[in-house]
Amino acid sequence: MRLHVRGLLAVAVLSIGGCSASGNSGVPLDGTNGALTGLDVSGASQAQEAEISDGKVSEDEYRSAFQRYRDCLSSAGYELKDVVFSNLVYEYGVPNAAVENGIDTECYSTELRFTDMLWQSSDAVQNESSSAQVLRDCLENHGIEPAEGMREMEEQLVSSGIELSQCLG
Repeated sequence: MRLHVRGLLAVAVLSIGGCSASGNSGVPLDGTNGALTGLDVSGASQAQEAEISDGKVSEDEYRSAFQRYRDCLSSAGYELKDVVFSNLVYEYGVPNAAVENGIDTECYSTELRFTDMLWQSSDAVQNESSSAQVLRDCLENHGIEPAEGMREMEEQLVSSGIELSQCLG
């Protein structure tokens, strides 16, 4: 069994430089979808397309997409393990067999991938993340009152001349 933290990796990749692919299936990817700009979403289910069509995802949409992903795996004979909803995201284990035979990738791409990417790159999730807490603690340790949002806290670090490495030590 593997513990999956897909969304955290996706957010890290997006913040470093984004992803790219070609085409789409009619979902407006003109910049209003942010994290999905340029991605091929043609493999997404109709439900997932509806969730991402406005370029943002609510917690209810994220939870619904996760349940469809879970149901997809279950219909193929696999059950997620150790499912926990923490800091507004799901953490879970996927049976190795589901990963190895491609069922996990198929279910994730069809039912959850793009919804997950939008949700985990949202301000709501970013502001609740452990990374945001590290920035809050770092700013407070330097005598600075942290801003509310992750982006604003990153700007505070830069404008104060604080290197990220100083926050991680």
